[in-house]
Amino acid sequence: MRELRASRSLLFESLFSMQLDEQNMTVRVEASKAGMPTLYLSRGEAAGLFHSRYQPLVEAERWAAAHTDKNAKNLAFFGFGLGYQIRALREAIGADKGIIVLEPSWEVFDTALGAVDLRDLLKDENLHLIIGGTARQLARQMGALAGQKMFEMDWLEWPAFRRFYGNEYLEEFSKELSRSMRDARLDQNTVLYFQREWPRNILYNLPAILKNPGINALQNKFNKKPAIIVSAGPSLSKNVEMLHEIKDKAVILCVDTAYRVLQTKGIQPDLIFSLDGSELNYRHFTGVRPEGIPLVMVPNVHHKIIEEYGQRVFSANIFDMLVSEVVKQIEPKGLLSVSGSVATLAFSTACRMGCDPVIFIGQDLAYPGGQAYSKGTMFETMTKTVENGFMMRHVEGIDGMPVLTDAQLDSFRVWFEVQIEEYEAGRTFVDATEGGAKIHGTEIMTLREAVDRYCTESFDIQGVIEKVSERRSDDLNPSIMALRTMSRTLYQIRRLAKLALIKNQELRELYKLRRLRAGKVAFISAMLDRIEEHIKRLNGEKWLDAPMQHLLLVVTRGRLAQAPENETDHAKAMRVTENAKLLYQGMVQTAEELKDHVEVALRRLETETIQGEKLR
Repeated sequence: MRELRASRSLLFESLFSMQLDEQNMTVRVEASKAGMPTLYLSRGEAAGLFHSRYQPLVEAERWAAAHTDKNAKNLAFFGFGLGYQIRALREAIGADKGIIVLEPSWEVFDTALGAVDLRDLLKDENLHLIIGGTARQLARQMGALAGQKMFEMDWLEWPAFRRFYGNEYLEEFSKELSRSMRDARLDQNTVLYFQREWPRNILYNLPAILKNPGINALQNKFNKKPAIIVSAGPSLSKNVEMLHEIKDKAVILCVDTAYRVLQTKGIQPDLIFSLDGSELNYRHFTGVRPEGIPLVMVPNVHHKIIEEYGQRVFSANIFDMLVSEVVKQIEPKGLLSVSGSVATLAFSTACRMGCDPVIFIGQDLAYPGGQAYSKGTMFETMTKTVENGFMMRHVEGIDGMPVLTDAQLDSFRVWFEVQIEEYEAGRTFVDATEGGAKIHGTEIMTLREAVDRYCTESFDIQGVIEKVSERRSDDLNPSIMALRTMSRTLYQIRRLAKLALIKNQELRELYKLRRLRAGKVAFISAMLDRIEEHIKRLNGEKWLDAPMQHLLLVVTRGRLAQAPENETDHAKAMRVTENAKLLYQGMVQTAEELKDHVEVALRRLETETIQGEKLR
């Protein structure tokens, strides 16, 4: 379990926030004839062994040998089991290729942790584990992972999985994955656009994250109490005034785009939510004062928002590789399922707090009448039409009539439906937007009807939030030391990348002579190999990967990465060294930028720590 927390902090947090008593499934370990454990599963009408009763290791090795594609870049399949087939596949294809394993059952994964030694798999940097969820949820996670990593994959099948889950499960997964991959392609543009901005936001926001509580502090604090999520859709103007009479009778959760509207109306929400890392998102707060209202945020939210208004924050999803070593030194902040809309952050927080019912207003997810945002927001004049929008479409509205939306808004609608599907048996979701797209799984009613039915009794909202939002007094010296180590490592990477630039240019000059000095070329090439290997070791936490995402695509898939037909050896050498120059220049620039951001985080954290010690 210690290795799980050290190597897979995201899985560690998820495992301990899950209930492992999956009522329709029995999981137990049995001894195989060969002596090592095998796994017994019973799910519905299917029951039996997931691995061989006789030789589980031999079975796994034969499967891996039969299904290994040497040309595949990444391989994906369902079923973690006890990990035998994963280890066999890794041995068959080598350490550099990606393996993605999807396991619907947390019970299976938890059982495997207790039954076999999984330390080698947990340390495998190219093994991606997606654990727990329905077919639709796993497909959404798979799509998000593929979009984030920007990779292609080939699918394999472990035979026993279909026996327990059936064709219907896999067909549902396949259908949802197609939709998710389409959405992921949209998200890739966002990742590439913000690839250099997000690392700065994460590091600049780090002091506030470390000094304040996480979303775990709000766990079940408003169990069975109503919550209203206030979004900035055009229909908000229909019923926003009614929030005056709801104060202290429902937890008011306001997305950042809608806060300007509420402040203008004299309505104070209980929590504000911010997700977007862009400068444009910061502008939602210009000219308004959140008046000490706690902010719920993710690490890559624009740093100016936290600097100016983030004295009291609840953070979530602190799993970026950039700060993984730093946050290992503190208690987990908590994980929330989110998509690209800030309303998804508010939704998951409401569910984490135990709120029931969860009521939506301003959640159009469409452009009724062509209007994009509510009156009173920064974008109140923005309009959309089929002609001027991107990937526009019509979907069913709350009244059964078609309403205009686009691919991105529609992906958020699907996200809400997937999440609601998981909760619907024990929780009520109400769409009181009074306009926009229909969110299946919600009860549609006016806000007046929702208030009269659900928001009738006052309860102490502010007192509860005040108590759990107090700043933490944790010892932050281990985190400070981790940041100092990070700064030194980035300095070394920058120095080595500069040296690689020099040696690559020397190699290029040799190639220009056309009469090659083979010994000299071999010497410099070997030196570059050693430098790259050293950089790879120093970049073990993948700090440079996300900020360099666009450049890596250029280097691996761009013009200089493609060999023209009938290319001469000399032309190839010039092309390869020119491509390498781009890579090394990118490493120098990225390492330098990240080091500067780390130094800012260090100064802020050390200053706050010193001030805190003086106050004590």
